[in-house]
Amino acid sequence: MALESTGKISSRLEVLRQRFLERAKEDIQQLRTLAEKTRRGEFSADGLLFCYQSLHKLSGSAGTFGLPELGEAAKALEKELKGQAESLGALDDVLSHPIDIPDGFADGIDALAELVEVKSQAVDQDSSFTEEPTTYKGSQGMQVSVLLVEKGEERLAMLEKEMAPYGFSFTRVDCNDAGALGNALAEVRGAAAILCRESALSDVMSIRNTSFEESSRRRLPVICLGSDNSFQNRYRVAETGAYAFFPDPVDIPELAERIESLAIERSANVQGRVLIVEDDAELAEHYCLVLQAAGIEAQAVSEPFHLTSSLADFVPDIVLMDVQIGDYSGVTLARLIRFEPRWLSLPIIYLSSEDDRENQLEALSKGADEFLMKPVSDSYLVRSVRIRCYRARQLSELMNRDSLTGLLKHSLIKEEVEKELARCRRSGHRSCVVMLDLDHFKTVNDTWGHSQGDIVIRTLANLLRNRLRETDMIGRYGGEEFLVVLPECDVSAAKDLIRGIGESFSELSFVAGESSFQVTFSAGIAAINDFTNGEDALNAADQALYERKRGGRDGVTVYSSK
Repeated sequence: MALESTGKISSRLEVLRQRFLERAKEDIQQLRTLAEKTRRGEFSADGLLFCYQSLHKLSGSAGTFGLPELGEAAKALEKELKGQAESLGALDDVLSHPIDIPDGFADGIDALAELVEVKSQAVDQDSSFTEEPTTYKGSQGMQVSVLLVEKGEERLAMLEKEMAPYGFSFTRVDCNDAGALGNALAEVRGAAAILCRESALSDVMSIRNTSFEESSRRRLPVICLGSDNSFQNRYRVAETGAYAFFPDPVDIPELAERIESLAIERSANVQGRVLIVEDDAELAEHYCLVLQAAGIEAQAVSEPFHLTSSLADFVPDIVLMDVQIGDYSGVTLARLIRFEPRWLSLPIIYLSSEDDRENQLEALSKGADEFLMKPVSDSYLVRSVRIRCYRARQLSELMNRDSLTGLLKHSLIKEEVEKELARCRRSGHRSCVVMLDLDHFKTVNDTWGHSQGDIVIRTLANLLRNRLRETDMIGRYGGEEFLVVLPECDVSAAKDLIRGIGESFSELSFVAGESSFQVTFSAGIAAINDFTNGEDALNAADQALYERKRGGRDGVTVYSSK
């Protein structure tokens, strides 16, 4: 997603503020016209509902556009009509129902009109939207940098050697040289993490926090290695702000996987996808601009009947929705969203001016997850959304990923083959599917134990993640079987790529007690374009894999129909 410059965002937000002021004046003029009817006893049920909805919209948006007093005044008038409006909304014959106008309602509307004229002369808007996103270039195949902070210990040098096959680039820094560490932090902006022993942790955290005072979000996560795995020590490490703790002996594949996931997370230009359901056009656009300025992809839906199609097309991490969208109840819409099994775990957050705790709890019990009270400042909106998107993505990863390897599950990687075949037909490019299988894996489990077998599987998963592109899809197809989809890659390039990964994997030594062993894999490749459906392409890759196994294993075979 292309991000606009801060200057352009500021200009567009200023235009939105002016549009809001003009619309607010027009809406309040309509309210005054209706309020005059109350003085003559001509107020209708339709008029009351119109006033209630207009005041609700005004109370929720005024604060965002720098007019909190206007929002509070509108909220007070909205509350006076709320009981009757909700009762009328449940009736079939609204027109015949008697209404009771609160005393002083018309005077309150007049005061509202005066207030908007006075306050619109000096709009004071929170400008926290100017925060620019921090982006880190990278992909699955990027060069992942790690700062290795030493304090006269040889164990980190050995660790660097053990992790070299994963393709990480290490920058070694002496913890005793505060200037060198500070310079390294400033220069290696694309690094994924800081790695240090526990003896250096306090110094590292102090220098890191000082170097990145302006934004905690930009601080590199610190991974601590130590010998004391007790609860009290782990608590002390967590208290310093460390991201993770690995006790001795360090689980190298797990450490590599953690660093890899950090690199992917920090390389993402888009930090979340948010669908905003809001009938106030200016407010919805304001939210979108503020979130986009912070690197969060946002899309607005103003008409609820477009909600289900927008969900399917946009696939958001979270939904922000008002409790009332025109004539539609946000509570009912949340329930409607949950009709679809795929959206059962989608976080729905109410962004509403509803301040009654009982009503909030009632709304939450019907399908939503949380309330954010309007008006919400730009900075608070960005922080709240970023946190919730991150948690939503973590949950999605847990649901869609294999627990041992973090790769896509069997059903999802099969879907990717069908999707890639459809893309090939649209664009005409060539793509491949690869089936990999660890050689003699039963012997590994029988000889060295299933825990060592798990380490082998995780190691291959990490190596694939590190060596393949961001656009390549990797899944665990079965016990020791993996499936890879390589978009825009012909069979010749795919064969060279997989053969290179196989050679690197075969060079890794797995330590089991006093002994060590090595493992190889076999692979079969098929060109997706040569088949009418994904299942046939998978069968072809599987057949090529079988031929490789029969031909001696430890290598790559390309499917041939001959």
